[in-house]
Amino acid sequence: MKYKKFEFDTFNIYTIQTDKFKNCHMEILFYDNAKKEELGLRNFLVDMLCHSSKKYPKRKDLVIKLEELYQSFFYGVTSKVGNMVMSNFVYDFLNPEFINDNAYLKQVLSFPFEIIEHPNVEKEAFDERSFKIIKKRILADIDSIKENATNYAFRKALENMDKDSITAASVLGTKESVEAITPESLYKYYRKFYANSLCNIYVIGNLDMEEVAKIISRSFHNNCVKNHSVEPFVENKARKKELVVKEQGNFGQTNLVMGFNLEKMTREEKSTTLTVFDEVLCAGGLKSKIYNALREENGLCYSVSSICSRYDNMYYVYVGLDSKNVPLAIKLIKKCVKEMVSGKITKEEMDMAKKQLDTALEVVLDNQNSLINNYAFHTIVGTPLYKDLKKAYQEVNVKDLKMIGKKLKLNFVYELQGKGEE
Repeated sequence: MKYKKFEFDTFNIYTIQTDKFKNCHMEILFYDNAKKEELGLRNFLVDMLCHSSKKYPKRKDLVIKLEELYQSFFYGVTSKVGNMVMSNFVYDFLNPEFINDNAYLKQVLSFPFEIIEHPNVEKEAFDERSFKIIKKRILADIDSIKENATNYAFRKALENMDKDSITAASVLGTKESVEAITPESLYKYYRKFYANSLCNIYVIGNLDMEEVAKIISRSFHNNCVKNHSVEPFVENKARKKELVVKEQGNFGQTNLVMGFNLEKMTREEKSTTLTVFDEVLCAGGLKSKIYNALREENGLCYSVSSICSRYDNMYYVYVGLDSKNVPLAIKLIKKCVKEMVSGKITKEEMDMAKKQLDTALEVVLDNQNSLINNYAFHTIVGTPLYKDLKKAYQEVNVKDLKMIGKKLKLNFVYELQGKGEE
C-alpha cells in the first residue's frame, strides 16, 4: 500500500493506493472541537445533506443517480470522539478499470461534492418535506436508546458521572434540542459548519491518485481558510472515592457499568499499551481476567465487555447480570485490576492477548473502512498506522501493563437494576 498526501489551501487529500480491493472508498471528513449545544444540529445536518440536494430534490432522485454510477453507495455519519466531533461523508464506488467509460472517474468523484455544496435549500431554508422526514427519524433514534439496555446504561452512567462533561453528551442531541431545530436554523448552521470545520479527504483504491487529486480539487470549492487547533482529549475529573449510583430500570437483567479515569497517560500508552492491557484484563473474551473470574469461575453474569475511551481518558467495564450478583462482581473486577497493577500476569495471558491482537490486525487490514479510519486518526491525532502496530504490540511487557494499571482510578460504579429485581 502506498500512502500519499496532497496539500491544498483549505483541505488536504490523503490517499492509499492498493490493488487489494475491487471497489474504491472515499471519505470526506469535516471535524472540529465539539460543542454540546451544536451536536444535535450537526448530526441533523449531515443526515439532511445525504437525503437530497438541489440537483436531486427527492431521495429517489439521489438513489437513481447512485444506481447510474454503477451502484455507488453514499451516506453520512456524525460521531463524537473525545472533544472532537467528526462528520464523515462516506462513498463507495466501482474501480474505473472495470468500466469502459472515460468520463466515469470524473463523474463519480464529483458527485459527493455536488451534494455537499448544493443542498436542497430555498430562501435560506432547507426543504420542508425532507426536513420533516429527517427530524422524525432522529427523534425515533433518541427514543430507541431506552430500548437498548447496554446503550441506556452507559448513557445514564455518564450523565451521573458528570452531566456537564462533553463525554456525557450524545451526538444525537436531546429531544428538546432537536425539536427546536427549524429549516431556517439548520441552514444557518450549515453555513457555519461549512466555513469553520477543518476538512480532510481520504481515498483508497487502485487509482491514479494524481488524477484523483486534480478532479477533487476542481470539484470541491471549499475556500474558507481555517487555522484553529482541535484538541481531541477530554480531562474528566477523578474522584477520591468512587461515585456509587443505583437506579431502577425496565430491562430483564441488571446492567453494571464501572468507569475508570486514565490518569496522565502518554500518547504511546493510549495507542498501544492500553490496547494490550485491555486485551488481558477484559477484551480478550474467554481468556481475559474479568471474563474468567466472573463467568467461568463463578457463573455470575450473562455478558462482559469493555471500552477503551482513550480520547475521553476513560476506561469502562460493562457487565449484564442478576442484581444479587452485583456486589461480588464489583469485588472481583477490582481484584482483577489489582492483579494487573501488581503484575500478576502469566506468560500465557500475554501471549494469548498479543496473538488475538495480531489476528484482529489481519482482519482490519482487509477492510477499506478500517484502513481509512486508521489513516484519519493517524493524520489528525498521530496514532500509529495499522502496519506499525504489530511490532509495537509485541514490544509491550508486563512492566508496561503494571504502569497502565497504576493509572486507572475508579470514578464510578453505576447499576441499572433489572425490572422486578430487588
